[in-house]
Amino acid sequence: MAENKCAECDKPAELKCSACRLVSYCCKDHQKKHWKTHKTLCRPFEIISTKEAGKCLVATRDLSPGDVIISELPLVYGPRPHMVEEGPVPCPGCCKLIICENSPRCPGCDFPVCHPHCPGLKDMEKHGHECLILSLREIRAINGLHDFYRQDTLLPLRCLLLQKKNPKKFAQLMEMESHFAKRGPDSEIYKQVQERTFDYLDDAFFTPLKVLQTRTGKEVLQDMSKDTIHKICGIIDVNALEINQDAEISALYPTAYLMEHDCLCNTVHSFDTEENGYKITVRAALPIKKGDHISTMYTHALWGTQARREHLKETKYFSCMCNRCKDPTEMGSYLSALRCLGTGVATCDGYQLPADPTDDKTEWLCNTCDIKLTNNEVSYLINQIGEEVDHVQLSSPTVKDLDNLLSKMLTFLHPNHYHVYSVKHSLVQLYGYQQGYTPSQISDDTVLKKAAMCRELLEVTKKIDPGNARLPLYSSVVYHELYLANMIMIKRKWDLGIKSKVKSMLAMIKECQECLSQASEVLKYETTTPAGDKLLNLIASSRREFQNWIERNKIDLSKE
Repeated sequence: MAENKCAECDKPAELKCSACRLVSYCCKDHQKKHWKTHKTLCRPFEIISTKEAGKCLVATRDLSPGDVIISELPLVYGPRPHMVEEGPVPCPGCCKLIICENSPRCPGCDFPVCHPHCPGLKDMEKHGHECLILSLREIRAINGLHDFYRQDTLLPLRCLLLQKKNPKKFAQLMEMESHFAKRGPDSEIYKQVQERTFDYLDDAFFTPLKVLQTRTGKEVLQDMSKDTIHKICGIIDVNALEINQDAEISALYPTAYLMEHDCLCNTVHSFDTEENGYKITVRAALPIKKGDHISTMYTHALWGTQARREHLKETKYFSCMCNRCKDPTEMGSYLSALRCLGTGVATCDGYQLPADPTDDKTEWLCNTCDIKLTNNEVSYLINQIGEEVDHVQLSSPTVKDLDNLLSKMLTFLHPNHYHVYSVKHSLVQLYGYQQGYTPSQISDDTVLKKAAMCRELLEVTKKIDPGNARLPLYSSVVYHELYLANMIMIKRKWDLGIKSKVKSMLAMIKECQECLSQASEVLKYETTTPAGDKLLNLIASSRREFQNWIERNKIDLSKE
């Protein structure tokens, strides 16, 4: 066994850093002396087990926003394991989306690929290893490609291949939570995995592989059992993270998976590029005190409590009891609140909120009158409105379409309701762009309405995502649209000769400057995503235009 050496003087050492257990010292003095160097590298958490959360991460020291908590490469990654029956599918080599009917085939296994010379096809960390097994099927397909070439089964296969390729990684993988007991033979998910993944892999590939192993005496895969495949699929469903870059990728990380869920999570994570192995970096998004649990979010921050809890129960097998879920107002955002319609005779200006948001059978109570609603009544109403919102949003709506929908929704919903948020977020991106609402056409009243909507959206976002951990793209878009709305009004006043009242306009000009600054700031960890990169370029262009306008008109922003 290698002898531990002091990180400061290189002499034999028995004392270890109590926080990370990764660095040794010969004495306390040298540990103290080395702390300035080691501080940024020391693992700032420990792994504990609790009855409620199982294995989880707890901070071992105070952390400030931006502090790195985890930085690690994935154990395995591959095409997202989502069943695709039509439309684009990921290339097995690079995971970029392709139309399989129009695509060339892998020279080895015949799976549709982006290009016959895609580098990932021969890369043993990507498609190269699995291709040897997939090529055992002698039949090729011309029609029914989505069913014959199931890209959604490739990540489970890559996980399985680790048992011979990298036993240590495979052992780490199999320690992850799969909720195997909750995905038993009577469950719908069990039937899906059995038919879609196990039967497909077993019939098409494992059966000829077993024959080959028997004939050659060489073992390629030791365990191809039904239970192992089901467990691996459970591990992927529960623990995999989706990477949104130029490809459709899911990845499993050796430590990051231990972050527990919280609807007000205290971390933000980002992914490096493919060239750097999709390394994940987890940072503190909010101040984290020593002893606090380190959390992320497994669902959508812009869903209401009922929708988030249902999603978590169906996909992650637990009922969330975080502070946001327990608060009827969702931290003062009113993201799920309804407008009370009163008795039908007397009107009411109150809002309906759940008495106990964590109770699936809770009543909804008005904060002004005695009207009550059942949870089923509320669910029905919200689902109906949600379907209408989806229908309108997917049909290339005009400003008028969204304005009409918004007016209709506000009869039933709080102005901050998540369906209302969705429509407002779309509207602010149409005001100023769509024909009839371009900067030269849009009325002053509509510009002011757009600016007011932007401020409302930002207020809601700050309450449900105070650390910009989950909604940076949403926030950045709104900051940029607020800048554009303000600039339309500023330029109009300036062109009308109101520049003599520059002091009264200075607040609006400074808000423009702050909006551009914040629009960039919230995207600081989104530089590797296509949407983030595109938005940052747009903001940079606006920043140059704003600066040129300021200099051209000789405005001194340092004045109060």
